[in-house]
Formats: sequence, structure tokens, C-alpha cells
Amino acid sequence: MRWVFYSLVVVNLVYLGWQGVMMAVEPDAPAVPVARSSPDDASAAPTLTLLAEAPQQRLGSGPGSAAGPGLCPVVGPWSGRGDAERARIQLAAVGLHGRIEAVSVRKDHLNWVYLPPYETRERALAVLGELQARGVDSFIVKTGADANAISLGYFSSADSAEGLRVKMRNAGYPAFVRETSRPVTEYWLYLPEGAAGAMELEDFLAGNPDVGRDRAACRPERADGA
Repeated sequence: MRWVFYSLVVVNLVYLGWQGVMMAVEPDAPAVPVARSSPDDASAAPTLTLLAEAPQQRLGSGPGSAAGPGLCPVVGPWSGRGDAERARIQLAAVGLHGRIEAVSVRKDHLNWVYLPPYETRERALAVLGELQARGVDSFIVKTGADANAISLGYFSSADSAEGLRVKMRNAGYPAFVRETSRPVTEYWLYLPEGAAGAMELEDFLAGNPDVGRDRAACRPERADGA
């Protein structure tokens, strides 16, 4: 049995020697990475989201949304600040505290028929004499950017103004039509948003039939209330 023992020892030595030779010839291969899914890795990879799958942002939700400020009631107009101030005091007495705002608007929209300014006043006077001899109602503009122009009339109807322009051009005069208006300052009373639909406001408007009502973007309140 001793030769069997020595045979096993020899076989083991040969096997160990063969393993050493293989390890010296072929180095260790790198380990193959194993793909693992983890919640932390999901954000690292780019994803494709269809527009139909993307959540839609609701209008007016969250701070800084595009919904904008609300609308507040505005009453007026008054041609003088004193009248607007009396209305402000009257409404403040019933708990509706507003402030007065001056608003510049353009009114009296008319169509002006005219001859453009002449180089000298003498020339304008000569043309004016011709027109008046023909029975055309006209006058010379004395000041401003249109000085030495000849006015042929103001018309609320654009068709009437155009008719006169054509008539004057057919007579040999280079008439033009321009829309004109004059600036007017109106005073409006801006009320807080909560005043909309208030019975006190309805009573005020019923007692002042010449006062209109409108809505405008709410503005920050001022301490003076005016």
C-alpha cells in the first residue's frame, strides 16, 4: 500500500505544478461587471419622454405663475379731481377705500381736411384768398407744426372728409385727410378687489347714474389712499 501513497503524492505535485504554469502564462482576467438596477442609478441615464406622457403644468398654479394679478373694480370718470375726491370719501364712509388715478385719454376724434403748410405766410394768404373766392370755408393755421397750413374743415364722418379731399384735388389743390383728437385728463377711482359686487358699490352707482364702472389690473394699495 506504500506505493499507492507515493503515487498520490506524485499526482498532487504534478497537478500543482501545472496550475502554477497556467497562472504564469495567462494573468487574471478582469471581472465581468454585473448590471444592477438601483434607484440611485436611474437619474444617471438619459431618458426619453413623449410629449403626450409629460405632465401638463396647470395655469395659475404655484408661485410666479403666468396667471397675473386679479381684476379690481374701477369707477368714473370725473373731469375734475375734486369730484373724484368727493366720491372717494363717500365710498370710504361705507368701507370701500379706493384711490384716485389721473388717466390721459384722447377724445373728439375727427377727420381733418387740410392743405399742407406753405413755405411762407404770404403764399398761404394767396391760396386762402383763392379758396374764399371759390366759396370754400377755410383758414390758416397760425402756430405749431402745421403753421401756414390751410384748414378746410373737421368731419366726424370719414366719408365726408374723403369726399372733400377728392373735390379739392380735382380743383387742383393737394388736400389731405388726417385723424385728429385732443388729450383729456380723466380721474378714476380704483377700488380693492373685494369691492366687486359689494352692495355699497351698487348703491353708489345707482345714486350716480353718470358714473361708469370698469375693471383694471389690481395695483398695490398706497398708504395715503389717494
